[in-house]
Amino acid sequence: MEAILEAKEVSKRFRNGRGIRNVSFEIGRGEIAGLFGPNGAGKTTLLKLITGLIRPDRGTIRLFGCDIPERFEQGMSRVGAVIETADVYEYMSAYDQMKLAARFYPGLPKSRIDQVLEQVGLTPYRGEKAGHYSLGMKMRLALAGALLPEPQLVLLDEPTNGLDIEGIRDVRLTIERLAAEEGISFLISSHMIDDMGKLIDRLGIMRRGEMIRQGLRRDLVPAGVTLEAYYLSQIRQTKGAEDDGQLDGELA
Repeated sequence: MEAILEAKEVSKRFRNGRGIRNVSFEIGRGEIAGLFGPNGAGKTTLLKLITGLIRPDRGTIRLFGCDIPERFEQGMSRVGAVIETADVYEYMSAYDQMKLAARFYPGLPKSRIDQVLEQVGLTPYRGEKAGHYSLGMKMRLALAGALLPEPQLVLLDEPTNGLDIEGIRDVRLTIERLAAEEGISFLISSHMIDDMGKLIDRLGIMRRGEMIRQGLRRDLVPAGVTLEAYYLSQIRQTKGAEDDGQLDGELA
C-alpha cells in the first residue's frame, strides 16, 4: 500500500533532555493509525514534527512524497490536524468560526462550510455560540476545521481527552464514518487505548521517546489477544529489558 506519511529515524531533543529518538513510522493510504503510549512518551512531539511546528534534529519526514519542512506547503496541503487542544472561539458560532477559518484557503467554496458541519454532526447547532457546547461538541468543531481543506490525512492529538462516554463515542463514530465514506486516513495519538483501539488498522507504541513497536495491527497482535493486553505486554517487556540492563550495569 502507498505510504502517504513516512517518518524515518527522526530525533528531536529539547533543552530539558526530553524528546524522541530514532523514531520511524508510516501510514498507508486509507488507513486509521493509532499512536499509543503513556503520558510523556513523545506522541505530541512526533505530531508536531510531522506538521512542521518544530524541526527535527535528525531524520526525514515526508507527506505525500514531500519533505517536511523543506516543502511544507505542498506536503501539508492535503493534511488537517488538531494538535494538543481543541481550541475554539467560545463567543462565535460554529458557522462563523468555519467562515473565519475558510479565509486561509483561497478558492474554497462557501458550500464547504455547511458540508463539514454536516460531516461532524453540528448542523443543528451551526448558529449556536461554541461557549454553550459540550467538550465533545467542541472537539467535533475542531475536527470540522481540520476537514475544511478536504484533507486526505487528518492528525488528531488525544481527541477524546476529557470527554465523557457519550462524547468519546460520538468522536469515534465520526472518525469511523469519515474514513469509510470519505476515504480519509487518520493518525490518532492517545494514552487511552480503549477509546480509539477499535478503529485502528496500524499501530505504533511509544515509550520514553522511542517507538518500541510499529506495524499493521494484524501482523502485530496475535489472534485472540486484545489490543490492550498486547499494548501492556509490550510496555512491560520493554520496561523489564531496561531494568535488566540497569542491573547488568550495576553488577559490572
